[in-house]
Amino acid sequence: MQGPAVFIDAEIDDQAQELRQFLKQLGAEISEEKSTKGIEDDLHKIIGVCDVCFKDNTHSPEEIDAVLNSIVSIIVSIPLERGENLILSFCDKMTKAKEPNLARVCLQSLWRLFSNLEVTSPLRYHVYYHLVQVAKQVNQVKEVFTGVEQLKAQFAQCPPSNEQMQKLYRLLHEVLKDTNSELASKVMIELLGTYTAENASYAREDAMKCIVTALADPNTFLLDPLLSLKPVRFLEGELIHDLLSVFVSEK
Repeated sequence: MQGPAVFIDAEIDDQAQELRQFLKQLGAEISEEKSTKGIEDDLHKIIGVCDVCFKDNTHSPEEIDAVLNSIVSIIVSIPLERGENLILSFCDKMTKAKEPNLARVCLQSLWRLFSNLEVTSPLRYHVYYHLVQVAKQVNQVKEVFTGVEQLKAQFAQCPPSNEQMQKLYRLLHEVLKDTNSELASKVMIELLGTYTAENASYAREDAMKCIVTALADPNTFLLDPLLSLKPVRFLEGELIHDLLSVFVSEK
């Protein structure tokens, strides 16, 4: 997925005041005056009400995109150590657009933010997670996720924690299972592969979901490798594991 580069046409303080004025005109509860506490407080207030754009029918998606682009350009100017809450808040707001055209604008804004963060930033994970959520809304998951290897490459310089990747894999499986069963199966197997012998017992739900999906679509799944996955082996002796074993032996 490609997105235009972030740019700043005006001084950041002036940009923030223009955003305040625009959002105020749309009915947001925000002062038109700049904060005496500085740009970060300005941005906090602006992000807090920016979803008023999604309730407005007088401006085109292109105009809303310009507003969100302006917000992103300020966000990426804030030092990383002080920008975490701002980024998380903005990401959450981008999931609020219900109208498809505006949701696509939000998707573009999140991608713009993701692309302009340093590749070593741990915050890219959080932006990407919300990217997938919004992509699902507008049926554009294939624009942000093409495969597990591509995903790993995205985060090669700042790998998320194991728990974060498990959460992301679950989301990806959920959004892919009805539209791309083959890719969904690869994601699920990757998810199960993140567990070790020590924590395989915690993967019970994931393992059962994987087996159920595999048995429902045996032509997509390679069943034999499933039996060697630690979370699946942990289910030995249960009916669902016995069913998988029967399918494997019949194949």
